[in-house]
Amino acid sequence: MGFMDKAKKLAEQAQQKLDEAQQQFNQGQDSQGEQGSGTRYDQHGRPVEGSPAGETAPPAAEPVDAGPASSEEPAPKADSGDSNASPDPFKPIQ
Repeated sequence: MGFMDKAKKLAEQAQQKLDEAQQQFNQGQDSQGEQGSGTRYDQHGRPVEGSPAGETAPPAAEPVDAGPASSEEPAPKADSGDSNASPDPFKPIQ
């Protein structure tokens, strides 16, 4: 039985050392969070780039350039009988 008592005592000492190491680790994590490293995280724990929402206005959207305005004739309409125009899928066949 002496061997089992000694093993139990060693296991308890090892557990105490693990508990102390865990406490020190947790204290280190807490102190880093209190320092405010400047990194912000979203609800899923991902780092958020830039400033938080609401601090600055979003950039203004620029209009998409549709190309140069031309004075040429407009594209033909679907009902003009042009074979290249896409037909109306809901128009009955005549």
